[in-house]
Amino acid sequence: MSEDVIKGISTGEGIAIGKVFIYDKGKRKVYPTGISPKKVSANKKIFQDVCKKLSSELDELLEHLDKGSADIIESQKQIIIDPEIERKVFSVIEGELMSVEYAIYSTYCSFIERLEESGSELFKQRIIDLVDIRDRLIDLIKNDYSPKQNLKGRILIAKEVSPTELITLHEQGIEGLVVEKGGITSHASLIAQALAIPCIVNAKHALDVKAEGKAILDGREGFLMPNPSKNQIREYSQKLNKLRHKQKEAQQNLEKLSKTQSGTGFELLANIEFEEEIEYANRNKAAGVGLLRTESLLFNNYSTEEEQQQFYQNVLKGIEGEITVRLFDIGGDKLNARIPDEDNPFLGWRGIRMLLDEEKLLKSQIRALYKTEALYPGRIRILLPMISVVQEIEAVKLFIESVKNDLRNEGINIDRSIPLGIMIEVPSTALIADKLAKLVDFFSIGTNDLTQYTLAVDRGNERICSLYQQHHPAIWKLIKTTADAAHQHGIDISVCGELAGHVLGACGLIGMGIKKLSMASSNILPVKEELVSHTDDEFSKLAESFLCSTSSDEVLKAFEGWRSKRS
Repeated sequence: MSEDVIKGISTGEGIAIGKVFIYDKGKRKVYPTGISPKKVSANKKIFQDVCKKLSSELDELLEHLDKGSADIIESQKQIIIDPEIERKVFSVIEGELMSVEYAIYSTYCSFIERLEESGSELFKQRIIDLVDIRDRLIDLIKNDYSPKQNLKGRILIAKEVSPTELITLHEQGIEGLVVEKGGITSHASLIAQALAIPCIVNAKHALDVKAEGKAILDGREGFLMPNPSKNQIREYSQKLNKLRHKQKEAQQNLEKLSKTQSGTGFELLANIEFEEEIEYANRNKAAGVGLLRTESLLFNNYSTEEEQQQFYQNVLKGIEGEITVRLFDIGGDKLNARIPDEDNPFLGWRGIRMLLDEEKLLKSQIRALYKTEALYPGRIRILLPMISVVQEIEAVKLFIESVKNDLRNEGINIDRSIPLGIMIEVPSTALIADKLAKLVDFFSIGTNDLTQYTLAVDRGNERICSLYQQHHPAIWKLIKTTADAAHQHGIDISVCGELAGHVLGACGLIGMGIKKLSMASSNILPVKEELVSHTDDEFSKLAESFLCSTSSDEVLKAFEGWRSKRS
């Protein structure tokens, strides 16, 4: 490979061939501008008007966007309407007699500085969202819009890019994305995956590539090749055509039964958070919902018992099969007013730790789930997040029994018990899985956090994100330990982390006897294509090779060698 090749981390698979477009907005500066007391009300109204307008623009984006990215855009909307931000903007306008533009600029900059000073790299990645909202609000006030460009077929290179910018650029025709900053959990990465844009992040010195020159972006291997030769263009054009043909064939596999070549059945379920994602899950033939995230109910202020119950009912009406509802899992990288500032939020007051202290919140969710289950018997499962010690399970079980007694006293029919499971995302739970299996009805392995905690890698830290390896042999050993415990005690086991949505991961998991995998709906098609093409014995041998490996590179080589033998 040429020395000119720019290497990065792959987050959106695929190949793009086209001219380079350098995207550089430059830094915005807004200088203090005083106003008279008479203009205070007018400036406050301008702020409210532009917030409403920007919220409406984001709603329009949602209408044309893959629903798997809706949560990211929704999170931006929540920032726009945050009462704390409005209060601070108004205090600058009223208290300092400054213009609305400067009030917006200074307020958002203060929040940005707080994130920059935080201990979490993942928080720092959210800075681009705040910068984008700040600049868009100011642009609306100034009627300062960049003209739409025809970027059809272009490979975009940027230092960083916000979710809304990327969506707009995608609508203008870009077919590839290279970002100098960011990690695999950055919003740009997630949006690129949802829009099926070949993408690499953490691509150092990418902006040194000559603008308008031709390039090849390989999102599978994670590199950008500037100024390719005619032979290289011909070679990658053939690869691109094969890839497109393969995608069409994979679409046909969705209609096949979910069985291996040995006739063993498996289930591919969807990870979802918003009702709008249900249609996409159905389109990809999801067997149910393996992970229903519920945090958006809190972020969107839909946390009353009735509002929660309506949400759960809408999901159950929209999709067949079971739904596994993860209890509110806020904290870590999920900003929320309930969570205090912490030096290390990923090891702090989050998940079940927070819920056991916030009894009113936990009670409302348990009540809503049991009342919904009475209408849809046998279709709901409850999943506990961030379990690290036995006492947490015992405490939740006692709490649930108390809630059930209250409901019975109110005359509500809750004869059945909803299956209770735990997330295996902390090494301590995996290591004592044989003990925990006696206390719960099922395990769901969350490989994202399990990887983070096992390898001691902040998954949002772009400096070390190459060490965030979900296919590391240590992760496979913890998964095997957990799977063996589940099988020994006859309880259900599934995987809902990103590993389940990767072809390598899915094949290894099936080889370890885990037949229920939950993933982003867009991953169901390629995963199913691979799973229906091999025998149980082949999967078992692959899993064994993963367990015998000593590095992630060995795991990758083992998989590539195994896959190349496919007839």
